[in-house]
Parts: sequence; structure tokens; C-alpha cells
Amino acid sequence: MTMNSGSKLPFYEVVVKEEAPFVVLGKDSEGNRTFSGLSIDLLQLVAEKAQFQYNIKLTDHSSYGYQDHVGKWNGLISEISNKNADIAVGPIPPKPDSYDMIEFTKPYLSSGISLLIKYPSEGTRGIGLMLDPFTTEVWTMICLAFIVISLALFLIGRFSPYEWARVSKDKDVRLARTSFGLKNSFLFAASTLSWQGYREAPRSISGRILMCMWFMFTVFVMVAYTACLCAILTTRGESARQHLSFSSFEDIADSKVVKLGAMKYNHVHWSLKLGKSSHNNLFAKLYSYIDDSQEWIQKRQEGIQRVKDSGGKYALLLETIKADYVTATNCDLITYGEKLASFGYTFAVPKGSPLLERINLAILEQVEDGAIQKLMDKHIFRHQVCPQYDKTKLIPQKGGTTQKVTSSMDMRDMAIPFLFLFLGVLGAGGALGAEIYYRRRLAMKNSDDKARKPLNTEAAISKAPKSSPPPPPIYKVTNKLQDSGEKEKQKSSIVVVTETPTTESSRDVESAEACGENFEMVPLDDKVELDKQEDNPKQEVKYDTEAAVIEAVDKSLDKDKAEVINETA
Repeated sequence: MTMNSGSKLPFYEVVVKEEAPFVVLGKDSEGNRTFSGLSIDLLQLVAEKAQFQYNIKLTDHSSYGYQDHVGKWNGLISEISNKNADIAVGPIPPKPDSYDMIEFTKPYLSSGISLLIKYPSEGTRGIGLMLDPFTTEVWTMICLAFIVISLALFLIGRFSPYEWARVSKDKDVRLARTSFGLKNSFLFAASTLSWQGYREAPRSISGRILMCMWFMFTVFVMVAYTACLCAILTTRGESARQHLSFSSFEDIADSKVVKLGAMKYNHVHWSLKLGKSSHNNLFAKLYSYIDDSQEWIQKRQEGIQRVKDSGGKYALLLETIKADYVTATNCDLITYGEKLASFGYTFAVPKGSPLLERINLAILEQVEDGAIQKLMDKHIFRHQVCPQYDKTKLIPQKGGTTQKVTSSMDMRDMAIPFLFLFLGVLGAGGALGAEIYYRRRLAMKNSDDKARKPLNTEAAISKAPKSSPPPPPIYKVTNKLQDSGEKEKQKSSIVVVTETPTTESSRDVESAEACGENFEMVPLDDKVELDKQEDNPKQEVKYDTEAAVIEAVDKSLDKDKAEVINETA
């Protein structure tokens, strides 16, 4: 692009690099390349005041200028040092180490270093609303406490000797049962956690200690949950604030929760590096953090895209004017924090150039006339398509912690109920051990007492049991005498009612057995039948007393003996 004038004016070569909003490349209706932007418009105003003509040449440099390790200049300024151009136009910050070859004009814009981040999205309340009163760690600890208490109650019901109750044999063959099996223990803990009724309570001391502390824990948990949920629902209609995962630049470098990037070889890079060498602690931390993670980028658009896609986990250090332009056209990006440094944008000319004074005067005149502000409105604020975000709604959280307007209760807030629960478990365990020990000692003492105690403590021998004797047996004596080849058999039977045979009657019975007599036990009420010879009728004899029975038996035996002797003779 060439600027022509009616009179003969000095002609200068101007080099630029494309970077919106300072230099924007376009085409006209005929297809010719055109240049526009804040720096191009300012160059035209300065050329009119300074009275010179210019030709714009586009370069493909990635930066505006830096010196390598051997002192050679690279970037846009290298066109001046190599005497390929007379003026370098753009957002060029002055380089303090370049006065030997290049000079810079008065700054026409003031800029700095800002942090470009992704605007946090508003938290949407869905099914997780009911979980908001407690943090994740609190919910995890409540579930763990529920399991521990249920298992502890089951162990107490299983091993505590005072937790078992006697029941009828048809319900349990062991004649004992416990109400707290594994299923009932979990049901009991769940019902009491939600303040519901329960059917049976623990009987042992250890179980009741555990349940007392569990009841106190449930009261604290339910009251805290209800109060916090009410606060959340009360503030639900207000504009929700968004949280950031950092609170400051130092927090980014220390916590390393958010990755930090910057363009290499631009003014941000040199400012951080210079600050490190000048013992600026903040700049030294930021430079070391970026350099260690190798987050240097080559193009601005690359860094912008990474910020968009990071979900808040990547931030970009960018010059303030450029960051304002980016946030005006990208509604999901904002600048955050204060400017880290302050510097100006200038034009660069060769050292000793006669244009320096004339350009300085023209720039100062444009600043005083407000032309620079008009150019800012035209090229930056006119492109504002995004709403102005209220940055006061952003809540920075140090160390990467996140928090909402109504804070969820964490473990520090819920320390007291969990402390009660811990003490309850310890107390119940100690009481269970004491119950088992006491019951065993009591059982051992009872067994020792039984081993040492005689059957009758009043005499050396034990007495017969004081109970009524069983009814006396009754013997039926049947005497049968048979002769081979003689007349038919004679039968005689006597029914005798008596008690246990005495010594004399026992001898009589034995003698009768020796003579071939058979004895048979019959009931007490049976009649005594006496079978005589075939021609004699049967007679029934009844005896009222025991003595009479015995006498009758003796007479019958004597008579039978006599008959046997006669027949034998």
C-alpha cells in the first residue's frame, strides 16, 4: 500500500505484521490487498502531520522483535536493523536493550499484562440439589459410618451374653435368640438415621452405649442437613455466582491447579524473563512455572483456542489491549485480575532517523486531540458483541478449592458428630469386652461352687429322696403237677396280693420254683383261684389283709409239698 501526496514529500518504507485489531489484512472490490486497523489509521494520521509518504510491506514474522543468544535481532524489528525498512508499525513495546541500533517513538497507547481465562459456567441445579448441603467427603463418611454402626451392632448382638433372650422351644431349639442379626442391624441403623421408629432396642449395656452415640450423631446430621438445604433453597432465586479455581497469580504458580501459558518471544515473555533476572519474585515464579511446563505458544490464536477448550484449566498471559479485543469478540473468555506491568506501544525507527522527532510530535498531538481514543472505539469497542460480565460474581478460591454461594458443609463443620460416633464405638467395644469377661468369670465361679458342694450339707451321707414309693407288684403263683401216663392234669392257681417279697417269702418262692412252680405277676384286683382235682369245684378266696394273704400262701405250699411226698412214695 502506497500513500501519495500532491507535493513532493520524503518517501519511507513501512513494515507491518498482521495482528488484529492493529493491522488487519483485507481486499478491495478489485481484489487488491488492503490494510486497516488501529496502527494503520494512526500511521496515516501521523504521516499527514509529519509530512511524509510511505509504502506498507507485510512480513510473516511471528514476533515484533527479540535478540537471540548471539545478539542478532529477529522479528519485525530485524527489518529495521537490516535496513530493509524505515519504520516498523504496530503494537511494539520499547526494548531497553536496543538503543544501539533502534529507537522508539513516544507511546501512543498504554498497555500491560492481563490474564485471559474462560468464563466459568453457571452451575445448574438438577438432581444433585438434594446433595448440595454436604460435600462429597461428608456423604462418604456418613455412608461409612452407617455400615460401621450396623456391623458393630451385629457383633454386639452376636457375642454379648446379655443380648440373648429365652424363647419357647417351638421358636428356637436353642431356647435363646437375639433380635439383632445382620439384616435387622442394618434396618435398625437405617430407621434411626431417618428418625423412624424401631421395634426392639438393644438389651446389653454395650449395645445401648453404641445406640446413644448413634442417636446423637443422627440428630446432628439431620439438623445440619435440613438447615443447609433450607439456606440453599432460600437463595436459589438469586443470581448464582461462579467460582474460580485460584485466587491470584501467586496461587496459580504455587498450587499448579491451572496451567499457564504465554507467547514466546513477545513482550510478555521478555517481561517475565527480565523480572526473573531482576529478582522480581512474582515474575520469577510465573516464568519458572511456564518454562518448566513448556507452555510457550507461537501464535496468539493457538493460545486462545486452548483457553476455550480447557474448561477453566488453562489461562493465558496476554497484553491487556489484545486481551480486551479478544474478550470483546469471544463471549466465553474474560480477563481477570490486575495488570502485572505497564508499558506503551510505539513505532520503531533506525537510530538517528530524522523521522523520530516529527513522529513524536504527531503522536502527542493525536493523543491530545483524542484521536487515539476514537481509534480505540472504532477498532476495539465497536466489535464488542459480548455482554459486559459482572466480575464481582466471580468467587476466587485459594488452592483450587471450589465453593458456592451457600457453602456445603465439609468435614471440619461435621467434626463434632463424627467425634461422638467414634467415642460411641470405642465405649461399646470396651463394654462388650467387660460383659464377656464378667459372664465367663461368673460361669467359672458357679462351676467351682457346684464341684465343692456335697449332695447333703446337713449330713455326711445323702438322704433318700422324699417321694412316695411305687405301687407294690402282685405275684400270681401257679402250681402244675403232671404225671406221665396218669389221669388228667390237676391245676391249682392261687392269686396273692403282696408288697415286695421279704426274706422269708423269697425263700418260699425259691423253694416253690425248685418244685416246678411258675410265678406270674397279675394286677392287684385279680381274684385268687384255687384249682383242685377234677371232681372238686373251684373256690374263690378273697383276702382282706396282707397277713392273711401270706398265711394262705404258706398253707397252700405245705399242702402241695405233702401231696408231692405222698405221690412219690
